Amino acid sequence: LKPLNWLPAIENRGEGVFIQLRLDRVQEWERREAVRDRAAAVHKSYVRAWQDRGRGGQPPRVISPRLLLVHSLSHALIRQLSLTCGYGAASLRERLFVDSGDWEMAGLLIFTSSPDADGTLGGLALQGEPANLASIMEECLLSMAWCSSDPLCIEGLHSLTEPGSGAACHSCLLASETSCEEFNSFLDRAMLVGTPGDPGLGFFVDYLSGLRG
Repeated sequence: LKPLNWLPAIENRGEGVFIQLRLDRVQEWERREAVRDRAAAVHKSYVRAWQDRGRGGQPPRVISPRLLLVHSLSHALIRQLSLTCGYGAASLRERLFVDSGDWEMAGLLIFTSSPDADGTLGGLALQGEPANLASIMEECLLSMAWCSSDPLCIEGLHSLTEPGSGAACHSCLLASETSCEEFNSFLDRAMLVGTPGDPGLGFFVDYLSGLRG
């Protein structure tokens, strides 16, 4: 958790929570062959859909494992924070900080989207306290381990109409489009918790194993 005084444009609009993943662990995870292969498959599907729509050339971005991980975690947290704080999910928004190379980033900011009552109650900022945030992360990840649309969702069948995503549907990861800066694209629950056939895909698989005892 970091204070928001470094981002006054958002601080003035209400409250928020910033989460930064450990870069050394992200870098180790994204070097795994299975992780790279899954992200490459999503990117290939995205490129094919881009070209099929007559846009030509290559799309403006590469769908990396890091993008899928951070964006999926952001959506999972928006859903959990909405339940915990009592705020409407549409009143929360995200900002992603994802890059590699000279600008190594793997973080996300969830903040209130308007300065009305939902943006001034203090509930979201309270959930950023370390003890509260740990509990929220646990509940968030456990909820991602299973979707009511499984096995279709985890196998990526629900996301065939959105080639920029893997395992993601309205029952688990999709959010209000006012909350998402990527229009509900570039999401994959498997990057968080793995799949039944390959749990090692999930960045948080060891953490989840500890929670389950």
